[in-house]
Order: sequence, then C-alpha cells, then structure tokens
Amino acid sequence: MKSLNYILCVSLFFAACEEKPTTTQVVISDTTYEVDSSEIMRVVDGATAQNSLDVVGIYKGVLPCADCEGMETTIELKNDSTYSRVIKYLGKKENSFTASGKWTWINGSTISLGSIKEGPNQYFVAEGKLIQLDMSGNRITGELAAKYELKKQ
Repeated sequence: MKSLNYILCVSLFFAACEEKPTTTQVVISDTTYEVDSSEIMRVVDGATAQNSLDVVGIYKGVLPCADCEGMETTIELKNDSTYSRVIKYLGKKENSFTASGKWTWINGSTISLGSIKEGPNQYFVAEGKLIQLDMSGNRITGELAAKYELKKQ
C-alpha cells in the first residue's frame, strides 16, 4: 500500500510539473486569434536590426576628435545599399572629407561602409541611430562612449 501511495505521489508531482501551453489573444482587424505564446517569443527572439529597423536615411552627429573640436559627421544610407559620408573637422582649415560606396550588413546588427579603409568603417544599428565601432568592430567603451552616436534625421 505504501508503494502505491508513493507511486501516486510521484505521478502527481510530475503531472504538476508538466509545462502547460499558454495562449495569448491577438486582435488583428477586429478578428481575435488564439496564438501559442511560445510562437510569439520565437518571432521576437529572431528580431534583428536588419529585419526590424529601417536603416535607410540620413544620420548626423559630432564625434570626438583627438586634435580638433569634433568631427561633424553625416552618413546617408540609401535603398540601393550605397552610402555617402561627409566629415568636417571642426576648427581645422582643411576640414571636409567625403567618401562614398556600398554599405553591407556584417551581421544582423552591424553595417560596414565598404570603401573606407582608413579609420573606423563599422556602425552598430540601433533604433534611430548608428553607433560608431572601433577599428576592430567592437563597441567603444569609457567616458566618451555615448559621444560616438549619429542620430537619424
């Protein structure tokens, strides 16, 4: 009898631990659908800047400069995967430099400005901004990290 009670208790324990499917009601155009919540999470987990943000546009900002007042930077990313970048070195006589070419996705969250060989050419894509990465493609850290952002216009 004790073994029967033991088996019953163990069975109830495992039954209680079983993951119950959860559903969420989603309303689209006045129609309500029951959706498995795990499917919603799968969609959210697969989101990247490349498939969820509109990266095309004009980005501007003043980036830090070691020997000038700042680098006024404008990058235009176009639908045909081309770009133009203008940098004006504030406080310098020879101050304007332009580059153009093709931009590409390196991964789902970073783009590369292909023809730029001197200086940083990679940017992390975030909602409404580009964040310049260092020469190795890593996020810049430290006190000035927040100053390496170009805001979408």
